[in-house]
Amino acid sequence: MTNIGAFLATIRRSEGTDKAPDPYAVTFGYKFTITDFSDHPALLGTWSGEPLDFLGPQYAGKVSTAAGAYQIIRPTWISLRDRLRLPDFRAPSQNAAATELIRQAGALDLVNTGQVADAISRCRGIWASLPGSVSGQPQAKMADLLDFYVTAGGAFA
Repeated sequence: MTNIGAFLATIRRSEGTDKAPDPYAVTFGYKFTITDFSDHPALLGTWSGEPLDFLGPQYAGKVSTAAGAYQIIRPTWISLRDRLRLPDFRAPSQNAAATELIRQAGALDLVNTGQVADAISRCRGIWASLPGSVSGQPQAKMADLLDFYVTAGGAFA
């Protein structure tokens, strides 16, 4: 596997979507499973998101539309889908979208050269589960992610 493939697997691990039978069909809260991959489920109207109230009073009344293996929210998906001309919400499109988010964070070269801890740090503003995120949501431990990255076939610098 390539470093980017291992890094994407590491993000799925951190986000917890890799525990699902199909990580690409997961939605936030695991209450809805995506079956129509023609677009993001929050755009199709098949799913309206999940309330975030359980995370604390600062999230009262807010809803998450995080969906797929990388838990991409509706507005982010629209932007990536249109700019990258992604044809659907299937796995290859989700992988391409996540890779673009990594590139936008300035982390793609870090991943490709095996500087994974630095890449994770650069991506913590995108994925709430990454160590150092300020989202207030549960975070994975850096050491666990680095171990998993190697298990997934990634190499360090």
